Amino acid sequence: MLFSVGDIFVYGASGVCRVDDICVRDCGTGKHEYYVLQPVYDARSTVYIPTDSEKLASHARSLLSENEVYEIIDAMPAKGFAWVQNDKERSEFFRNVLESGTRTDIVNLISTLHNRKTELAGHGKKLRSSDEAIMQRAERLLYGEFAWVLGIDPSEVVDFIRKRVE
Repeated sequence: MLFSVGDIFVYGASGVCRVDDICVRDCGTGKHEYYVLQPVYDARSTVYIPTDSEKLASHARSLLSENEVYEIIDAMPAKGFAWVQNDKERSEFFRNVLESGTRTDIVNLISTLHNRKTELAGHGKKLRSSDEAIMQRAERLLYGEFAWVLGIDPSEVVDFIRKRVE
C-alpha cells in the first residue's frame, strides 16, 4: 500500500492519522524509509511505519463515508458480545477486536463494556481498570473516526449518536 504526504486514514489503534512526511531514519537496524503519521486527535504522538512493511501497512483502513457512519449508528446493538469471565482471555479478545476488528465489532465491544459497567454499578462495583482502559481506547478510536467523517468534535459524538437513535 503506497501513501502520499497528506493522505488521511485510520491506522490500527492510533485512529485517524495523516501522513505528514516520508523520511529516511536510522532506528538501529540501518537506514530505512518511513511514513511519518500524525494522529489527528493526538498532537503529542507520532507513528513511524517502514514504507517496505506490508504487514504494518495492512493496519491502515480507509475512512468510513458519512453514509457508512449513519448505517453503523442505525444498526448499533444494545447487547454487544457475550462476557468472557477469564480476565486474560477477555483481554486478548478485546485487544484483537481493537487491532483487527471491523467498526461494527468495535461498536459491539463498546456496548459490551458499557453494559458490564452499568451492571457492576448496580452492585456498587466498577469495571476492572484493564477493561476501562480498553473501553476508552475503543471509544477514542471509533468516536475519532466518526468525528472526522461527520466534521464534529470527538466530544460531540456520543450526543450525536443519542440524537440519531432517538
